[in-house]
Amino acid sequence: MYKKKRGQVTVYIILGIIILFLAILLFYFRDTTEKEMSMQEIVRAQKIPKEARPITNYVTTQLDDATKKGLLLIGMQGGYIYESQGGPIPDPIDEGKDFIYDYNDYAVSYGIYRQTQESSYYYFPDPPRYPWDNFPCIFYEDCVGARIMLDLGSFGTKNLPPLNGSNPSNPSIESQLTLYITNYLKENIDLTIFDEQGFDITYGEMNVSIIIGEDDVIAFLEYPLIINKTLTNKITKVSYFYTNPQIRLKKVYKFVEKIIKNDIVDITFDIDNPNNDEDDIWIEKVEDAYKQDDLVVDLIVIRDNRSMLYAEPYTFQFARENRNPALHLIYLPILPKGNVQDYITKEDINPKAYDADEDVLTFTYDPNLPYPVANLGPDSRFYLRVTVDDGVLEDWQDLVILVIGFISQYI
Repeated sequence: MYKKKRGQVTVYIILGIIILFLAILLFYFRDTTEKEMSMQEIVRAQKIPKEARPITNYVTTQLDDATKKGLLLIGMQGGYIYESQGGPIPDPIDEGKDFIYDYNDYAVSYGIYRQTQESSYYYFPDPPRYPWDNFPCIFYEDCVGARIMLDLGSFGTKNLPPLNGSNPSNPSIESQLTLYITNYLKENIDLTIFDEQGFDITYGEMNVSIIIGEDDVIAFLEYPLIINKTLTNKITKVSYFYTNPQIRLKKVYKFVEKIIKNDIVDITFDIDNPNNDEDDIWIEKVEDAYKQDDLVVDLIVIRDNRSMLYAEPYTFQFARENRNPALHLIYLPILPKGNVQDYITKEDINPKAYDADEDVLTFTYDPNLPYPVANLGPDSRFYLRVTVDDGVLEDWQDLVILVIGFISQYI
């Protein structure tokens, strides 16, 4: 009887948690929807006479242009709008280190950097201990699964701005868009063009608000205008303007965030595998989009086919710095019994490796294999370095092969 009651209590607790979660979710979506509706209602509630509509349409068009151009820059530059463009991010200086240019001359920021000693806390960024001792664990899937839960990126550092927030030291996409739109409007709105049409317009301060939704972006402008038609001395007061591009920015951002996390945690993750595409959001990898000396950078392009901007699918792209391949720990079995074998061969070593950037890997040996060991004699040592490289970066392991009596073995 006691066990039955305890089981019932557990069920009620689980149901309570589910109900609470659904209530929070419903409240969130209702709150977002109500904000959108209230903005629309505020704008539509303004009584604008026909003769003043060219002015309000002009301001609304400028707001719409600013919002769409800001969204374009955010997507094409990996989530950043630079100071020279009207945003808060200092202009990048060093191509290759800070950014790469794409084919349209946008300065694309890095979404993934190679690990360094300064950014590594739980693993080793440099060979031969890279990425961690005994890589890749006995059961690789279990090891990676634990790292995903703990958000331990062993194969890169994420460089993606937050979607929301107001931290000046790390401007969010929301705050960047707000500043960009404000600066754009201040620079481009010129109400004196209506002077010749017989209007005398006074205006107040601009205040821009942004809401980034799952399926759209809302830009709301508070801009008090007093419009006086001098011929009739009719005065119209207008304060609120609104635009609503159907760009799924939040959904695209979450998608980008997920693939970056997978790419820096799981070295076997193939970033442009079609199986990673979802909800009409596609990934394309432009391999070696930038290459200079030992720095190789891929361009990762995300396209949302349900969000159209300037008659093209909305694009969010970022640069990905090349990372070292990772050599499996070579477990060294005892060689076949009997007389000392004549040669150590590649088949004896049988190296394996992964590469975080899906590059083709090459194995080399120092000294070259096959290597003669029959004449070494008993109780001799043979040193061998096994190296894997992707054409630029490498990982290696040093082996010591012992010849003991009439049996060769590795340590």
